[in-house]
Amino acid sequence: MAASWDLLDQEGEIVLHKTRLLNVEEKPFKRITKRLNILSALTLPTEAQNGHSTDSKSKLEQLKEDLTLDFAAFDSTITRLQFLHHANARERERYTDDQSRILAECQAVRANNAQLREQLEASQGTLAQRKKFDELAEKITSNRLLRPREDQIANLKKLEEECRELERESETYSETWRERREQFNKIMEEGMMLRRQIRDEKEEVDRREGMNEGDDDDAEPDKPGQTPRLEPSGNATPRPDRDSQSKADGGRTPSRDTPGPDQLKLLPGPVGSHSRSGSQAPSRDASPMPPNDDDKAESGEDVEMEDGETAQRGGEDSEATPRVVVDPPEENDDSMEVDN
Repeated sequence: MAASWDLLDQEGEIVLHKTRLLNVEEKPFKRITKRLNILSALTLPTEAQNGHSTDSKSKLEQLKEDLTLDFAAFDSTITRLQFLHHANARERERYTDDQSRILAECQAVRANNAQLREQLEASQGTLAQRKKFDELAEKITSNRLLRPREDQIANLKKLEEECRELERESETYSETWRERREQFNKIMEEGMMLRRQIRDEKEEVDRREGMNEGDDDDAEPDKPGQTPRLEPSGNATPRPDRDSQSKADGGRTPSRDTPGPDQLKLLPGPVGSHSRSGSQAPSRDASPMPPNDDDKAESGEDVEMEDGETAQRGGEDSEATPRVVVDPPEENDDSMEVDN
């Protein structure tokens, strides 16, 4: 039952005072009260009673001494009660401190118990798991088909060595692949350079052949022993239009392999007038080049170096090729002339 420290009423205080005082503590107070009552009953002696003054005086001194002793005992009792009160206050403070300390310890113990309970549950789970592992390990180790541990360790070491060997091979393959890729890129660059060089040489050969053909055409009238070349007639053999061809080709020099345009220009002149000098001009229509050669050259494929030589042989053969001149039918009987 919790003690109540509220202030008491007057009756409660009186009852408390009556019940809490012991007989030992009441004696000094009762003695002092008794002595005071005796003093109130005493009367001073008169002058007529001089004979009895000596006895009264001795009684008064005795009473004074008794009162002094009673007050000293009462003072000691009050002092003891005050000391007891201070001791009780200190004890109450100590009890309060002990109570706070005990409550803190109880709280700490509760927290520790909760933590220990959690650890116990975790340990129980770990124990159950280990028991399962032990059962599985027992099943595995009790199997007679398994190899010993030493053999398994040797196999593991062998597998690790093989893994390291595979890693080294992978690094070697990577290095080899990098080198081959660099070589392939170098070959591709050289192929592109070779293709450009072949195209430049081909254009140079075509340009030189065009210049040589122009020089041959200019030098043919001056050759001795040949019939002078007459003015071409409108009905003579049609010749390709150089201007239209050059414009169609974008201003480039026509080569032997370039086919002539569809438009043909008729040379002006009288009907039936032909000369061998005109037929001795080299033919410009050489063997046509397959149309896919340029595509191969443009697509990066290899082009043989024999194209220039073939073009030169085609030019030489074209000079020996006989030229056929067809005249339109007229009154006089003309026939086809073949120039060798």
